[in-house]
Amino acid sequence: MKNPKNQNASIWDKKAENYNRFSHDPNSFQTHILSKINHRGISFESENVLDIGCGTGVYTLHLAKNALHVNALDFSQEMLNILREDAIKEGLAEKFTFTCHTWGDFKSKALFDIVFSSMSPAFQSDADFEKMHAYAQKYCIFLGWGGKRESTLLDPIFQAHGRALNVPAGSEKLRAWLDRANIAYESEYIEEKTLHVKPYDKALESVLWHFEINNLTPDDQRVKTMLDTMKNKKGDISFETTIGVELISWKK
Repeated sequence: MKNPKNQNASIWDKKAENYNRFSHDPNSFQTHILSKINHRGISFESENVLDIGCGTGVYTLHLAKNALHVNALDFSQEMLNILREDAIKEGLAEKFTFTCHTWGDFKSKALFDIVFSSMSPAFQSDADFEKMHAYAQKYCIFLGWGGKRESTLLDPIFQAHGRALNVPAGSEKLRAWLDRANIAYESEYIEEKTLHVKPYDKALESVLWHFEINNLTPDDQRVKTMLDTMKNKKGDISFETTIGVELISWKK
């Protein structure tokens, strides 16, 4: 029987090639989120940072521009490979430690000035939040699912299978833990609406990946038939996603 941790990592390895990558776009959602963090008086300037579930580094590389050092943690080696590639392009590789581990297995003798995490599936229990809190010396910053996830690509296909595309657990678990621990925090709900255009094969790949990550078996013919109806004149698939996230931060 496969180790569940390794199996999950392999799923994310498959996603890495088509995952969002670092962008210099001043109007990107990442820039918007980082501006909100800055407005809370939190600066990464000359700080040692731990980024939990860093993925391909869409936030991590922004942090590294000002940070003294960043430990980029992810259990997908392929995600880390892409981050390393982009870090080299940006001339930031020397600021990084790349760590391929699950959050549960991660250990460090050193603490970090700021512990950061964005949209990571690493947090499943109170112990995961306690560990995040324990490793921070100054601030913890958590960007997580806020209860909303809509996709004009995925929703109709999942519904045709008698299923709903679930919203991953996110900020509500953290807020509950912070309240029980009597830790003061700042929180804001934020929505992002995005128009996507994907080649047919990439759209199909994305749909099948979402079935796999949800442990569901798709009707391949039904999926392909539905995607055929979504094609534009060029044969691409255009669709819109809307997600709700919650930005939570607290001071040690």
